[in-house]
Amino acid sequence: MIVTRRWLEEFIDLEGVSTKEIINTLNRIGQEVEGYKKIEIPQNVVVGEVIECHKHPNADKLNVCRVNVGDEELQIVCGAKNVAAGQLVPVAKTGAVLPGDFKIKKAKLRGVESLGMICAAREIGLPDFHEGILVLDNSLGELNIGEYVGKYLNDEIIELGVTANRGDCFSVYGIARELSAGLNRNLKTLEFNFEELPEGIGRIVNVLKNEAKKSSHLIKAFEGKVNPKLKIDYRLALVGEESKNIIDSYVKYAMHATGVLLVAGNIGECELTNEDGVDIFKCYGKYLVGIKNDINIEENGKYIINANYIDPKYVSEIVFLKNLKTDEYFFRASRGSETDLEFGMNYFLNEINLPVYGGEIDLSNDIPEKIINVNIEEIQKIIGYEIDEKSVVEILKKLQFEIVNISDENIKVKVPIFRSDIENIQDIAEEVLRIYGIDKIQSKPLEFKEADRTNEVMEELEFEKELKTKAVATGFYEVIHFVFDNKERLQKFGFDIVDEHLDLLNPIANELNTLRTTLLLQLLDDIKFNKANGYKRIYLTTIGSVYDKNRNEYKKMAFVVNGQADYENPKNHGKPERVDFKFLVDKISQVFGDVKLEENDFHPIAHPYQNAKIIKDGKPIGVLAKLHPKIAKEFDIDDTYFAEIDLEMLNKTRKLAEDIIKFPKVTRDLSLVVDKNMTYKEIFEIINSLGIDELKDFYPIDIYDLGDKNSLTIRFILQADKTLQENEINDIMEKILKTLEEKGIKLR
Repeated sequence: MIVTRRWLEEFIDLEGVSTKEIINTLNRIGQEVEGYKKIEIPQNVVVGEVIECHKHPNADKLNVCRVNVGDEELQIVCGAKNVAAGQLVPVAKTGAVLPGDFKIKKAKLRGVESLGMICAAREIGLPDFHEGILVLDNSLGELNIGEYVGKYLNDEIIELGVTANRGDCFSVYGIARELSAGLNRNLKTLEFNFEELPEGIGRIVNVLKNEAKKSSHLIKAFEGKVNPKLKIDYRLALVGEESKNIIDSYVKYAMHATGVLLVAGNIGECELTNEDGVDIFKCYGKYLVGIKNDINIEENGKYIINANYIDPKYVSEIVFLKNLKTDEYFFRASRGSETDLEFGMNYFLNEINLPVYGGEIDLSNDIPEKIINVNIEEIQKIIGYEIDEKSVVEILKKLQFEIVNISDENIKVKVPIFRSDIENIQDIAEEVLRIYGIDKIQSKPLEFKEADRTNEVMEELEFEKELKTKAVATGFYEVIHFVFDNKERLQKFGFDIVDEHLDLLNPIANELNTLRTTLLLQLLDDIKFNKANGYKRIYLTTIGSVYDKNRNEYKKMAFVVNGQADYENPKNHGKPERVDFKFLVDKISQVFGDVKLEENDFHPIAHPYQNAKIIKDGKPIGVLAKLHPKIAKEFDIDDTYFAEIDLEMLNKTRKLAEDIIKFPKVTRDLSLVVDKNMTYKEIFEIINSLGIDELKDFYPIDIYDLGDKNSLTIRFILQADKTLQENEINDIMEKILKTLEEKGIKLR
C-alpha cells in the first residue's frame, strides 16, 4: 500500500508532525513502512503562463513561446507538440539545475534565443505520466504565476507492507485512520459538494431485479463531459496505479483514497443476479462486481457509479471454487474493503464534479455486527503488562470500537464493521498493545511458569501408559480387543453378564453380542491363536474396560503367560524352563512394585490350589492364578497363568524421589526352625510388627525339610543414616530373634 503525505493530509491534520514521526508512528502501531521517497522539484522551477505560441521560423517541430513567469516575460523555444497559448506550465528559469545535473542556460536554437525551458513531468523529477509538457491546473491548489512549482507538486511517498488481514488499511483513508489512533489526532470532517439535477435517478436507471446474497450496492448516476485533473493523474502515478480511461482514473483514485469498491458503467437497465453463488451486476454488459470495469466514454455521456461491498471470506471462496480471473478488485474485496459505501460514492462525485441525478438506489444487505466481551484481566495476561481499564477504553475508542457496556472487569465491545479481521479477545489485545506502544512496556527477565494443565482423564491415561511401558519392558506384548464378548461363552465359564434390560440392543455380530465382564477369555483366545502359529513363548497383556451386571464401567489390566520362560536354567543343561506361578508373580512385581499374595476363595477359571489375591498397600487389587486344566483343555492350550488387576484399586499418587542413603547396607541371615503348619505370612507379620526403622527389607531365601519341622532361612537388610556398628546390628538381630522365640520359633 502506497500513500503520500499530501494525500494523507486530506483526511487528517498533520501540521507540526514531521514525516519521520509519521513513519515511526506507523512502524510502532504495526503498519510496517517498507519504503520512503521524497519528491522535490528543483529550485528556480516556477509556474509560468504561455501568453503566445507560434511556429519557429527555422524549424517545423519547434515553437517559440512568450511565457509570463511573474516578475518578467521570457522567450522560450519549446519542442513539445501539446504546448499552447493560455496554458499554465512549469518553467525552469536560467540557472535551474534539473535532475541528471542538467543546467539551464541562455541558448540559441536555430537562431532564436531561448531563456528557459518549459518542462515535462520527467524533466523535473516526477514520474513519466504525461505526454509532452506538463500542463498545470488548480486541482492541486490555486496556482500563482511565478510561484515555485514545488509548492504544488512536492510530496513524500510512503510505502507500507500492509498484512493481508488488514483490508481496512488498503486506502489512504484507512492509513489516516490508523494515524489518528497512533498520533491521538482527530480525522478531518470532509465536505462534499456537487450539483444535483432535478431529475431523479429512477427516470434513467431501472433495476430489474436484485438477487444479491452476499453483497451490498449503492448506485448513483451523473452526466456531462469528464475532464482530466492533474491531481488525479499525478497521485495515481505516485502510488503506481494505472487506469484504462479517464473515468477509470477517477474510480481508481476514489478507491485508493477511500477503500470503497467502485464500478462505473453506462446508463441502462440494470440487474443484480446470483449465478452459481456469484453476485453478477449487469448493465449494458455483464461483469462480476469488483472484477471487471468496462465503460464507453462519450463526449457528454450519462453514467452510473456503483459503490459495493462483498463479504471477503465469501468472495475468496467463490473465486477459488469457480477458478475465476482476479485483479485488484478481487485483491481489495477478498481482504475486506471499506464498508461506508456513501463515503466512497460522495468522494468520487466530489472529485469528478459533474451534475448528479437526484436520489440513489440502495441495494444493501446487513453486515452482521460483532460484539466481544473483553475481560481486562485476560487482556493484561495476554499482553503481559497491567494496562489500566481507562487506557484500554480510550484506545478502543480511538480505533472506532463502540463501548456497549462496562461492568466490574468486563467491557462489551462492538467491533467496527470495517474491521473484518477482529474475531476474539486475542485480536482486541493486539489492538490495545500496538496503540499503547510495545516500547512503553518495561522489559523484564523471561519468567516461564508452566501451569498444571493435568486433569483426571490425563492422569488416568498417563498412569495406564506407564503400566503398559513397564509391562512391555518386562517382556509382554500388548494386545487390543473390542469391549464386546460372547454372552453364552461368559455364562459357560461362570462369569457375570450384563443384565438383559441393560444389554446391547443391536450387537455388531452374534459372536460379540454383549459387553465383556472380564479381559481373560479374549487373552486365552490369543494364546490359542499364537500357539497354533508356532510360538513357544507367549506373554500377553491388555488394558481395557469391563462392565458389571449393572453396566458400570471399570478399567482393568490383565496378563497371561504360556510356554517357555524367558531365561535358561543351568541345572536343566541350558534348556528353558516352563513358566510357572512364581514366574508370573515376578513379572507382576516388576510392573506394580512390591505386592503380597493371599489365598483366594474362588475364581471361575482358576486352579483351586494355585489361586491368590494380589495385595498392594493393604488392599486387594486383583487375582493371580493358574488356569484350571479343564478350561485349558477347552481352549486347547497347556499350562497357562493369568492375572487380572482392577486399576481403580491402585494408588495413583505421584511418586516423589527420595534421597539415596549414602551409608552401606548390612546383610544378616537367620536360619530358623519352624512348625510345618506355620505359614511365612505369620512369620512376616511377627517381624513387621516390631517397627524397626533400620530393617529395610527381609525375605526367605531357603527352606529345608527337617522331618517334623522345617528349616527356614530369612535374609535381613539393615541400613541407617549412619554406619551401623557391630553391637547395634547385634542388638537388632537379638530383638528379632527374641520375639520369634516367644512365638515358638527357635534358631537352628
